[in-house]
Amino acid sequence: MTAAAAADGFRQRSLRVFIAVSVALVVWRLLLAVAFLLFGPPLDVAPQHHTTQIFFVLSKAVLGGLFWPVSLALSWRDPVGWLFYPW
Repeated sequence: MTAAAAADGFRQRSLRVFIAVSVALVVWRLLLAVAFLLFGPPLDVAPQHHTTQIFFVLSKAVLGGLFWPVSLALSWRDPVGWLFYPW
């Protein structure tokens, strides 16, 4: 095995791990967001904006899990709060 083949194998494996972590974080944050919407406190918006607030919470959960390096870096002061979004 050459050094180039080893480096290529490492890149493939690290990309697979990164994708697996990203998918796992999306699923985790989406499940927490759904649990928050179902069992959490009532939404603090006017009744005509409930659908907008639900989509906002769900999209923030998905995008935060998908782009987790950037999202976690932006909320570096509270990583536990980031992991358990939106609780």
